[in-house]
Formats: sequence, structure tokens, C-alpha cells
Amino acid sequence: MSKELKTIKLLAGICLNGGVSLQTIVRRFGIKASTFEIEEMVDQLAFAGYVDNIEKSPKGVFCGITEAGNAKAKDLLETSF
Repeated sequence: MSKELKTIKLLAGICLNGGVSLQTIVRRFGIKASTFEIEEMVDQLAFAGYVDNIEKSPKGVFCGITEAGNAKAKDLLETSF
């Protein structure tokens, strides 16, 4: 799976699973990614303005989704059907 596809799936997962660690989202969505890769993807999403409030802790990586991220995830989910 390409990094771009992983990032898109992660954004959709963040939209659908608020308050859950990104490691849990990755497992639920079947994305094979290390914590380092997850951090790279979330930094990329933050740079694009799709997520904010990134928190890295021993329990995992957490973030919030912005209005732009919600709209992008909604668009991605609608076009995937």
C-alpha cells in the first residue's frame, strides 16, 4: 500500500474514530505502519491543515480533526462508494 493511500485511510479513520489513538485506527483499518510512519503521516496531515492538537505520549499518538480535515475525509468517503 502506498504512503499516500495509507495517509488517506488514516484521515478517514481519524474522522470516524475521534479520541482513539492513531495506532488503534491503523490496526482497525488494516494499515501496516510503524509508530514512526504514523508520526510522519500525521505531521503531513497537520501541514495540510487537516488535523491539529497532535499529542504524542506513551499511550500513542492522538490528534483532533479540523473542519478542512472533516470535509476532505467526507469527500474521500463519499467518492469511495
